[in-house]
Amino acid sequence: MGYSHTVSAAAGWLALNHLGVVSVADTPSLVVTTLACAGAGMLPDIDHKNGSIAHSIPPISGWISGIVAAISGGHRKGTHSILGVLVFWAVAIGAQKLTYEGIPWISIFLAAYTGGLALRVLGAPGGWLGAVGLGYFAWVTDSLAVLPLAIGVGATVHIMGDLLTTRGVNPLWPLTLKPAFASRLWRKSGYMALPILGDAGSRREKALCLLLCGYILFVSAEILGFAPPLTA
Repeated sequence: MGYSHTVSAAAGWLALNHLGVVSVADTPSLVVTTLACAGAGMLPDIDHKNGSIAHSIPPISGWISGIVAAISGGHRKGTHSILGVLVFWAVAIGAQKLTYEGIPWISIFLAAYTGGLALRVLGAPGGWLGAVGLGYFAWVTDSLAVLPLAIGVGATVHIMGDLLTTRGVNPLWPLTLKPAFASRLWRKSGYMALPILGDAGSRREKALCLLLCGYILFVSAEILGFAPPLTA
């Protein structure tokens, strides 16, 4: 579900930063990139006309969703694959390199849009007005330097989350490898799953989401100095 994808992407980015896998220069950059990663956790669902992201900036987002769905083969196909992650990552890198008078406007928009999408899904006050502020802070901090990585991580966490549900994903799309003997882990359709969470929206998914929210709150308290630092 959208909220779970957003929360899990944010938690994943914070965990990678804590473990030293990614390095974010300062707290403002960490806030901006965490929200961008959280919003990017929704990007693979751009292939679904009823998804939150498809209704984020109507009617443009709806048109884009239709185009992406047609190109990617429909829901949980192209955008939910390794190729899809690489495309999202490449778009973020390309946006970073396109500048006008030295300013990467598209990259700033991408940071603002993904961050604003996260704020909207999380029900934060301010809505898209907050996205404008995030775009500004993305430009004046070092956020844009790691934005492509944040986008890639968010999309990857989304696919990992769907992999843990009953329906699963086809990570090798457009290839479809079918098993000799179908099972819940590898279906006759070629979809693969490790259905620990059961169906989307299950109690297990909600319980995991609650745990991840707790982790995010603790890290936030640590950043603000209200909690002791976690040891890596």
